[in-house]
Amino acid sequence: MDYPQLWIANNFALAEKAIGWGVRMGHFLDRLSGTKWHFVLPLAEKITGRTLPKWNNHIPHPDSKVFAKHPRGARLWTRQRLESLDSNFIYFPSCVSRQLGMPNSPITNYPSLTTALAILASRAHLSLQIPPNTSGHCCGMPFASKGCTAAYKASLHKTILKFWDWSEHGKYPIVIDTTSCTHTLRTCNDGLSDEDKELWKQLTILDGIEFLHDHILPKLEIHPVDEEVILHPNCSARKLGLDSKLLAIAKQCAKSAAVPLNLGCCAFAGDRGLLFPELTASATEKETAEVLARDYDGYYSSNITCEIGMSEATGKDYLSIVYLVEKASAVSL
Repeated sequence: MDYPQLWIANNFALAEKAIGWGVRMGHFLDRLSGTKWHFVLPLAEKITGRTLPKWNNHIPHPDSKVFAKHPRGARLWTRQRLESLDSNFIYFPSCVSRQLGMPNSPITNYPSLTTALAILASRAHLSLQIPPNTSGHCCGMPFASKGCTAAYKASLHKTILKFWDWSEHGKYPIVIDTTSCTHTLRTCNDGLSDEDKELWKQLTILDGIEFLHDHILPKLEIHPVDEEVILHPNCSARKLGLDSKLLAIAKQCAKSAAVPLNLGCCAFAGDRGLLFPELTASATEKETAEVLARDYDGYYSSNITCEIGMSEATGKDYLSIVYLVEKASAVSL
């Protein structure tokens, strides 16, 4: 049995804090010494004999304001508010967006992904509720991808029970801001107990792409930005059939939008791109060459880890498609 991984799954809030502090330390060292400290990680690998994550210049910052009441953004979680409004959605910021949700872009001072999505919901006059106790909950994909079945099932069990509670027993849709997490939670049938499966069948789980396309955009006044953008519809988006909606969003919000002919998997695969950067470099070689063959004004996807991988491969700042919608709807304000 995968005992260490099972312990992490059962104590995931601690693991989240450790990851968050590790990311903060990496950015602090970058500010202190630039890239001079990066040699420490390969050296640590040689000393320990273990493959360790490598730092890169496109790793975002933790979102320290996930549960704050943003001035233009998310409404606080209250049972009374849920009962008083017609269009209600529950927003579950994934563990990835909680710990890597603040873009590390030198160009613009972007808000966190959570804040940006909350701003859009507010502009569209939709109630997007962020529960106060999302920390410590995960879709389980990090465990499933490594074959840690017990840890995966434990993570799923905790999260499905919370979804059931937050959604008032399936009454309200749950919005996920990370497409790989959406895919996991929509295809987790075999990892659920019979009891959890009955709850799961009654849940409505929306990916951020669907939330933008089906619920946000119809309620916003959009003025397409004068930009030519290129997309990276990640593997999960394509498996869920959401790549066409991703493109439709971009075409509505920008002067032009394209998808590379040589689109493929970025091979970042959660943490693979940090452990083996050469894997992502090789997997994205053709797509990168096509993207860099000309200049674009924006680069977008719907999965933070894929955005890190494509940013590292191309040297361009890939962001969530949420930011393009935010930009196009802000023009009208």
